[in-house]
Amino acid sequence: MQTLHDHLEKIHITPLGLMRIKENLHLEDEDIVLWCQETIKKADLIIGQGKNWYVYHQGVVITIHAKSYTLITAKLLDPRIRKMEKSDFLVLPEFLYQAIFIPEGSHPLSRDIIQVPEINVYIDHFGSKQGDLGVVAEQNGQIIGAAWTRIICAYGHVDDETPELAISILPEFRGYGIGTKLMKKLFTLLQTDGFKQTSLSVEKRNPAFHFYKRLGYEIIMEKLDDEGQGDYIMMKSLKITKK
Repeated sequence: MQTLHDHLEKIHITPLGLMRIKENLHLEDEDIVLWCQETIKKADLIIGQGKNWYVYHQGVVITIHAKSYTLITAKLLDPRIRKMEKSDFLVLPEFLYQAIFIPEGSHPLSRDIIQVPEINVYIDHFGSKQGDLGVVAEQNGQIIGAAWTRIICAYGHVDDETPELAISILPEFRGYGIGTKLMKKLFTLLQTDGFKQTSLSVEKRNPAFHFYKRLGYEIIMEKLDDEGQGDYIMMKSLKITKK
């Protein structure tokens, strides 16, 4: 099967596309076609979808017409953040798997891990319980991130009135602020539904711990194993403070 890499020499651009890309990315002195060809070679992800190719690299997405190889546009990644719909529930297994922390140097876990009851509880029959709320980040029709809550007896359980939060971004799209946007949108939904706080569980060695702290989560409990490793249970107040 031929790929976009097989046809780099066919890539070209219209005057309108040239102007659009230069304005979007401030590339006034660049050979835009050459710049896009080199970006394609280094791409983090290339997706053929509908009539276009979408090329992702370092927070930029390039759109190329799949049949004519015309450069349509290139712009900074700016996904739509929206409430999770019932049709989005189908992607939850993938995002649950991506949410599992794997320490650096460790082998990837089998995808069967999400069938373990204490993990599967985060998505099993999602949408059927009070506190089942979620948001997604959507780019060019693809779900690239998700955050959701449930009131369940799981790793970050506090009580039967506090939804536990989970968040996951596809690896190619991490580091661009998408997680923060998802969390803030979800906090708003939780407040609207009358929830006063939300909890989560995070491994002590997971760098995401610092991300949660920046968003207002505080440690309320520490669970240690025999080697001194373990989890923090963290909680964030959703009460709106009056200025």
